[in-house]
Amino acid sequence: MTYSSASSSTLKVTVLQAGARMHYAVPSLLASAGLLQHFYTDIHSTLPGLRLLHHLPLALQPAALQRLLGRSLPDTIAPTSVTTCGRSLLWHRLRSRWGRVSESPHGALFQEAIARRFDGANVLYSNFINADLAAFQAARQQGLRTVHEAIISPEIPYLLDEERRDFPGLEPLQSLDQMQAGTERDRQKWELSDLIVVPSPYVQQAMERLGVSSDRLHLVPYGLAADWLTATPTPRPGRILFVGSVRLLKGCHYLAAATRLLQQRGVPCEVRVVGSYQPQAIAHPAFQGPTYVGPVPRSQIQQEFLQADCLVFPTLCDSFGLVQLEAIACGLPVIATPHCGSVVRDGVEGFIVPIRDAEALADRMEHLVSDRSLRDQMSVRARQRAQEFTWQQYGDRLIAALQTLDLSGN
Repeated sequence: MTYSSASSSTLKVTVLQAGARMHYAVPSLLASAGLLQHFYTDIHSTLPGLRLLHHLPLALQPAALQRLLGRSLPDTIAPTSVTTCGRSLLWHRLRSRWGRVSESPHGALFQEAIARRFDGANVLYSNFINADLAAFQAARQQGLRTVHEAIISPEIPYLLDEERRDFPGLEPLQSLDQMQAGTERDRQKWELSDLIVVPSPYVQQAMERLGVSSDRLHLVPYGLAADWLTATPTPRPGRILFVGSVRLLKGCHYLAAATRLLQQRGVPCEVRVVGSYQPQAIAHPAFQGPTYVGPVPRSQIQQEFLQADCLVFPTLCDSFGLVQLEAIACGLPVIATPHCGSVVRDGVEGFIVPIRDAEALADRMEHLVSDRSLRDQMSVRARQRAQEFTWQQYGDRLIAALQTLDLSGN
């Protein structure tokens, strides 16, 4: 993917990011456009000490190593423009096993970026939730413009708290003080942000309800790699897919309840859950019903979509739900809730059902499995809809948002 030099204007962007979020989409797109000044992250598999591990046979690679090796920097990002904090992150994790630690595991990374004055950038872009307050404060003091990417909805702690109280013992509760302290840190981060990039109207509306001015919010929905748009589906009728970690927040217990309803009705289907889980969670009666596959390496996940009949995403709160994009690109109708963006339109590429409504889920799942003509029509429309969410479009929208910043003070 390339961008003309005219698109770069005077933007010089330093990015702070934990992990390989969306396979390093933001720094990669900015680098392609000539806008990336420097990239600060934790660890990636392109580091010299990790390169040899790529040659290990897959059978000898534990799941954690496979995930780490999947963190390969795109060729668009020059290694000389990357700073990592792998050692301090490992040290932090070791200390956390010995006792509780309160500081951010990325604190050393932030301090290095501050000390280096963000490598001469005039814009600091970060998708940390609020751990990077010190970096944003320093950036403002040094005259940079600041951009916060809101990767989660601020409503998450409160929706999750309700669910944990309704299903006690499955996940630890947070105290009200902890939730309020987190919200206060969120507010401080928002106040320090010249621009807040949001992935969906759902997140935008949630932030507006908490007092964020709409003129600082810029909607930039995520995109999808081109190879997702050209794969050939081989759907197995009746295979209903969920992809994601098995958690209360994802609504997996409502999916399980819907599965049991379908079993009682005698609907011929298999509900297949692909993603990490805790054994004690899926042993709980509330989660009984689906087939739990466990985590699948990223290199194999596309096959799960291509072989499914439809995707169910009953999340209570999700900023966007990238799995929806992956699903529609593979021709899957999607059953989702209103709390995960606006990719799927009700009755067009799938169905929208209320959160916490297992019966509505079951009804729509049965409808898609039973009505093959409707399922196939939605499949065609799903693939057409996916064309509106390419990486090129995501990059164009992101750069357009950044170009609204007033750099005259720098």
